[in-house]
Amino acid sequence: MSKFIRVWIVNAVSLWVIDYFSASVQFADLMAVAGTALALTLLNMTIKPILKVVSLPLTFLTFGLFSFVVNGFVLWAAFQLSNGSTISSFGSAIVIAIILTFLNGLFEKIFQN
Repeated sequence: MSKFIRVWIVNAVSLWVIDYFSASVQFADLMAVAGTALALTLLNMTIKPILKVVSLPLTFLTFGLFSFVVNGFVLWAAFQLSNGSTISSFGSAIVIAIILTFLNGLFEKIFQN
């Protein structure tokens, strides 16, 4: 399985789990989860590295905490780009991005074996 497809599946499963347990994230159907996961995967591969380089001085000044804002922005942008998915606020996007990071690590280990 290619890395792109594996990351897309891991993002989709993680978003589905977050939707089940969180009231601040809602998806209309399974296609909305897949579309949001695709948007998130593409943004993580293209925009996120650029944002990390541009925000490096601010990330350094905040001892790495600004990276949470970058992750939240990328997640918020993925929700804005996809149809049938909503996230309640940008603050929720930051918190959900932290949870998504942990879930992606867990599911990546599961799907890697």
